[in-house]
Amino acid sequence: MTSSGADRLVVLAINPGSSSLKVAVRGPGLSLEDSFDHIGTPDALLGALGRLADRLQHRGIHPDAVGHRVVHGGPDHTRTTSVDDGLMDDLRRLVPLAPLHLPTDLAVIEAARRAWADAVHVACFDTAFHAGLPEISKRLPVAAELAERGVRRYGFHGLSLQSVLRARPDLDNAVIAHLGSGCSVTAVSGGRSRHTTMSMTPTGGMVSATRSGDLDPEIVLYLIEDVGYDVPTLRELLDRHSGLAGVAAGRHDLRELLAAEADDENARLAVELFVRSTATAVVTCALVLDRFDTLVFTGGVGEHAAVVRERVMALLSRIGARPAETCVVAADEQIVIDSEVRRLLTGPNG
Repeated sequence: MTSSGADRLVVLAINPGSSSLKVAVRGPGLSLEDSFDHIGTPDALLGALGRLADRLQHRGIHPDAVGHRVVHGGPDHTRTTSVDDGLMDDLRRLVPLAPLHLPTDLAVIEAARRAWADAVHVACFDTAFHAGLPEISKRLPVAAELAERGVRRYGFHGLSLQSVLRARPDLDNAVIAHLGSGCSVTAVSGGRSRHTTMSMTPTGGMVSATRSGDLDPEIVLYLIEDVGYDVPTLRELLDRHSGLAGVAAGRHDLRELLAAEADDENARLAVELFVRSTATAVVTCALVLDRFDTLVFTGGVGEHAAVVRERVMALLSRIGARPAETCVVAADEQIVIDSEVRRLLTGPNG
């Protein structure tokens, strides 16, 4: 397919997040975007996808290709890939690496393949941007046999990072803080990921809305051996009831916590913990760069919570770690998905 042929395609980009579904449809004379927020369950997300299919059908829009954000591609899927049954089987085997996200991603792809059966479906992996991580960042301090089994740092939020670099191609020696329901910080130079805070799964790294981030591994062993927790209970606890939610009695919306912190000790503690965790992650990533030129805030919290940005910068300034430039760049994962789909279909195998 030629480049001009790719330009004529109608492409639907589907971006399922932790608490929302964002979509965009682009084609000749066509540019539509929509979002479905506060989606707390897979059933609610699939219901939103069904409503989207009805809307497009009503408007006579029939996508030629559907691009899907997929959180984890594991060690083998490091580039945008056409979806087939073999890929779906691979992704099912990878569910333990992203148990909070991959089951939903799979369910969305399956539903979309039914809704748009004549379209080409394409998987765009969040982990792909980090595929070239230096060995010192990729390798975790574990025995060689574990590393050989794929226990390493993969990194996430890659499509968000690509959208930042798309908007700011001049960025170099930059730290990008993606702060949303899930949070990660990444060092970027030469357009490539040099270090990132999330690790083998999206549960690791800095504090997130409902995820613990990094923990002493003996805590998990203690909860199994001494308290009697089983793996499903632990996974639910660490992925859905930790982070801000764990500190603030289930509350994890930073807007709510910021509004309550003056009179609520738990809310204040959660906000302070989040700010400190962000600043610590920024410093960690800045250390791998030749210079710390730019700090970029993106993601829902990063873009809209000015007070959080100010408090992070205050901590960095206190230790002389303030970059030359600080900016906010809106994440647009859908435009990256659209671009990746068109690029794939333009190639010799498209």
